[in-house]
Amino acid sequence: MRTYRIILSIGVLLLACIFTYVSFMYVYTDHMFAPITPLQAPNALPVAYHDWIIPQSFFIHRVNTPQRAHRKDQKFNGFEIDILSHQGKLLVAHDLIESKRNVQIEDIFAAVKNPAEKVWWLDIKGELSNEEIDTILRFATQYNIPAEHLLFEVAPGDTAKRINKKKLSLLLPLPDGFDEDQNDPDTRAQLNAKAFALWEQYKPLAVSASFGKYAYLKAYFPNIPKAIYYSATQRPSIKKIFMQRHMAQDPSVKIFMTDEYTWINL
Repeated sequence: MRTYRIILSIGVLLLACIFTYVSFMYVYTDHMFAPITPLQAPNALPVAYHDWIIPQSFFIHRVNTPQRAHRKDQKFNGFEIDILSHQGKLLVAHDLIESKRNVQIEDIFAAVKNPAEKVWWLDIKGELSNEEIDTILRFATQYNIPAEHLLFEVAPGDTAKRINKKKLSLLLPLPDGFDEDQNDPDTRAQLNAKAFALWEQYKPLAVSASFGKYAYLKAYFPNIPKAIYYSATQRPSIKKIFMQRHMAQDPSVKIFMTDEYTWINL
């Protein structure tokens, strides 16, 4: 009887801890989505310049090795990978340190069972030539990946213009400091005007932004299609589930990407 009471007490304590943790994460995540107080009216933009035909996908951040691609194949339909042009080679790498692995894009495509069914967020580090873009398209064709499943994230500049000219899907990053207006209306107006000008110039499929900028995007550009990433949590966390549910309530968020085991599953 005594053993039974001890086991029961431990079980009750464990349930109480789980309930407390889940409740805290729910409230904390809800607080993360608290709206900001706008300094000016929202911008009346059209919903999109392009029809959104990308299949609904749950994206994972930084799939830069075949091992990570293979391990995450069953759980995620969307993979974000970094593309770096270095010494005449197109490498899957976030920076020069990762470039030493000598991973190429076809290595990632080959590591998953059905690469054509995935959606690929290609984070372009630097500039790419027309020939390099064509190389990516050639490898995608070899693995039967449709062009509409390739999303090119690249900063405003020549490569972004090349992506547009080839009628490929462009994810345009927000300008630096978009969420840093110091609560000053004039600064806010300048930041919004810059973002609006880039949107009109490049006409991307969506804008890409870190979660920290989401509240400002939602307040000032509610209709712009958004690709939001949250890469701060690299371990299992129920917060990710709550965040995903919040994002699903905003129809303008077309992609929500999270991280998972970046530092373990290389």
